[in-house]
Amino acid sequence: MVNDEPSQAPSGFSQQWLSLREPADHTARDSVLSESLQGWAKLQTPLHIMDFGTGTGSNLRYLCPLLGHDQHWTLVDNDAQLLTQLPDILSLWATSNDITVQHANDALVLSNETFSASVHWQQSDLANYLAELPFETTDLVTGSALLDLTSRRWLDQLARLCISHRCASFFVLNYNGHIDWQPVTETDSLMRQLLNAHQLSDKGFGPALGPQAGQYLASLLEARQAVTLTASDWGLSPTHRELQAALIEGWAAAAIEQHSGERAVIDQWQTARNSFNSTSMSQLTVGHVDLLALP
Repeated sequence: MVNDEPSQAPSGFSQQWLSLREPADHTARDSVLSESLQGWAKLQTPLHIMDFGTGTGSNLRYLCPLLGHDQHWTLVDNDAQLLTQLPDILSLWATSNDITVQHANDALVLSNETFSASVHWQQSDLANYLAELPFETTDLVTGSALLDLTSRRWLDQLARLCISHRCASFFVLNYNGHIDWQPVTETDSLMRQLLNAHQLSDKGFGPALGPQAGQYLASLLEARQAVTLTASDWGLSPTHRELQAALIEGWAAAAIEQHSGERAVIDQWQTARNSFNSTSMSQLTVGHVDLLALP
């Protein structure tokens, strides 16, 4: 996804933004690929999982019910504030979905008839200390809306670590450069160009690969692992008014940052888009790919 939220937290993305996008993220995921992961996971007992850039735990909430019993999660993020909120967020989700939750030694234990999982979390600077994470005891490395923020060098390192330690990887909702608005305006193409250029700026991992990141990681892994890439596009209808409004605001700000000389044109685009959105005329497709690599 184009990760330019309108009001970014100092060390990451705000809880409000992550909560707003979660339903669209879960709907967009490729169900066949998730089923492939589920089939592989049945053969791994116990199953040790590292979730990168965990945020509020959206990836766990989607995957945990699919992956059976004896899961052991380590949720990794560099945002201390989000990690502090995480136990309460996960506990609320569990109790709202008839999932038993127990607190034990700075961890949560989640369980129902179909799955069980121990959940730990840790603060870590993924950009600079990736190799210090416990790949040697991990079966599955996963993350959502992360790869397009990262650099070629970081992805090279991730691939080496996953291959050398025989870790499966499942990275979903990686933005691929495609944005399609309805109704169409003459400025849409320019906005897409500016946003895709902005995606290549340093997001903390070095110069980002942006729309090419998912395909690039797949090319690194496929020599030694079975790799599948599938589409997981956001399809936003007029019912997604709040999410579309946040995207319009965030993308306009990113485009101005990329090319301030086009501010007047960008402001006109933002006004038109807000008008379409407020009158329930706006529809939006944002292209993503999901990646599954199995050793």
